[in-house]
Amino acid sequence: MSSLSLAAQVFLPLATCALLTPFWPALRQWRSAPPPSFMPKDARRSDWDTTARVEQEHIQHGFAKLLELSVRDGVIRGAHEDGTAFMVLGPRSHLSEQLPASARYLRMQVIAARHLDIPGELVCDRLIFAQGKLNIAHNAILKTALSQRDAAVGPRARIRQWIRAEGRIDAAEGAALQGCASAGREITLARRTRFEQLLAPVLSFGRCEPLRVPAAPAHLIPMQAPGNAFIPGDGRWIIDGDMSIPPGHGVNARLVVSGSLLVGTGSRVRGDVHVMGDLVIHHDATLNGAVRCDGNMRIGECCRLAGPVQVTGQIAAGSQTVFGSAEQLTTVIASEIRLQEGCMAHGAMWAQHRGEVLMESAQTSGQPGGQQNAQQIAPQGTPSPIFVSART
Repeated sequence: MSSLSLAAQVFLPLATCALLTPFWPALRQWRSAPPPSFMPKDARRSDWDTTARVEQEHIQHGFAKLLELSVRDGVIRGAHEDGTAFMVLGPRSHLSEQLPASARYLRMQVIAARHLDIPGELVCDRLIFAQGKLNIAHNAILKTALSQRDAAVGPRARIRQWIRAEGRIDAAEGAALQGCASAGREITLARRTRFEQLLAPVLSFGRCEPLRVPAAPAHLIPMQAPGNAFIPGDGRWIIDGDMSIPPGHGVNARLVVSGSLLVGTGSRVRGDVHVMGDLVIHHDATLNGAVRCDGNMRIGECCRLAGPVQVTGQIAAGSQTVFGSAEQLTTVIASEIRLQEGCMAHGAMWAQHRGEVLMESAQTSGQPGGQQNAQQIAPQGTPSPIFVSART
């Protein structure tokens, strides 16, 4: 073997190692790229929602006879074997008529054969069930509530554990839905409403306005892999550090970013995204795949996120942003979720600590994606501040 051949065998491996050294942190994340369905199973169906369905079946079977008798007798009182008192109301009976004038607390189950109106300021730590519509007046506090039709939660009323309606749930301004709220058709939350877990085919936040189509360019500019990208050949870009997608560009790849990611105005990412830093999405952008973010996520106005979203920190979304679609339900999970009026989601929205519907600020009202809004959603250390600009 010649000395030249021996030198080549030694030099080539050393040169390869030297070239790959800058990409070593990103290479360690090969197996971290989110598959299309990376959400934990318990996030898809809340335990509280399962409990609500079980309670509903129990009432429908256990109280079937009493509900029939209440049509004739009006009001039926009794107690379970464990001593829990209950009251069955007939179609023409009203709960307010069965309570003393100064009553503030109700310590019995209430089962209504038709509609049920909960008086304002009332506090109940037992199950409330209505075969018809359930109306919860202002400042009332209920532990659990069920309706076989629709449910309306009044201003500043609070649900402490769960509420379920076969139709829709409408929460007025200042209401609080702790635990889980689930509906068969739709849940609408007014401004300043707080929530934790929401489950419904349609979730509407704040004022209901026609959704605007994202103002994306007719032809997206294909983006080439940046210089700090390693491409293993399986459709992924493994980015060592931060990454910025310029406005009006399209990325047809799965992204694994060890730093922060900025998605420019009107851009589109067709693959799954895993960001280990913060994720900033400017207005009118679209993400078609699953999103996993280990930091905070800021979303501009009129964005579309089709796949499931899991964020370790906070999600802040501008007006007209849509999660999922009627054809493809999704799951959104974050420590905190703050949504401006006009947002919409399809499927499950889970704020592990706090969720809130924010009133659209007067400065940005009528100016989607304005300069002030862009600065609000851009965290410190944004990869390329040149993209934080007003839309003309």
